[in-house]
Amino acid sequence: MTTSIQYYFTFDDGLELKFNVDLDRVFDPKRIPADAPVWTQLGNNQCSNCPLSKAEYSHCPAAIDLDKMARDFQKLPAHTKANVRVVTPEREYVKRVGLEEGVRALMGLIMATSSCPIFGELKPNARNHLPFASREEFILRSASMYLMRQYFVMREGGTPDWELKGLVRTNEQLQLVNHAFWQRTVGAFQNDSNSKALLSFFTMSSSVSASLDAQLGKIKPLFFPNGSTQEEAATS
Repeated sequence: MTTSIQYYFTFDDGLELKFNVDLDRVFDPKRIPADAPVWTQLGNNQCSNCPLSKAEYSHCPAAIDLDKMARDFQKLPAHTKANVRVVTPEREYVKRVGLEEGVRALMGLIMATSSCPIFGELKPNARNHLPFASREEFILRSASMYLMRQYFVMREGGTPDWELKGLVRTNEQLQLVNHAFWQRTVGAFQNDSNSKALLSFFTMSSSVSASLDAQLGKIKPLFFPNGSTQEEAATS
């Protein structure tokens, strides 16, 4: 059964925008909309780490998926307030936010479930989508999902990465993609809600690659309220 998540944006002036994100959608590079804009072409600010071939892909899968959303928000300033309701198969989330925060949450979900090979690393997170996540929640979920994957690697006889080195590398790759998308949207849209949302998303992922140890250090007290593990206490 296809799983989808709905986003509803309700603005103070009565404007309402609805987005349905199919988590299992399939991208066909041979069926590109005739009106697909230039900014979605693969060669337009193509990510430096993009593994897709221009011979097979004329357009960027993630950009095609984001285009309608970006056009819907292009005339709305990032500081605009909206009531956002997110409906998942398990529960609903409701929050009044600035447009930047709402667009960031929706944009992250769309990119994570696109056919972009780099963003594909985030698809397990999208299955347990948490909109409006704080930086701490983002770090905790990213590390938890990565460690769960390493557990299955171990169970299958592989060599697990308990030091999270692969998580840092993954987010370094995501930074390159986010930066390229930021350049795409700045060049294509004359507003700041899309670009600021991407910049905010970029900042989240950069916190993993640039200062993972420091970020995890802030979470450590949740598990060890006294500030040390049992082993540390025994050797002190």
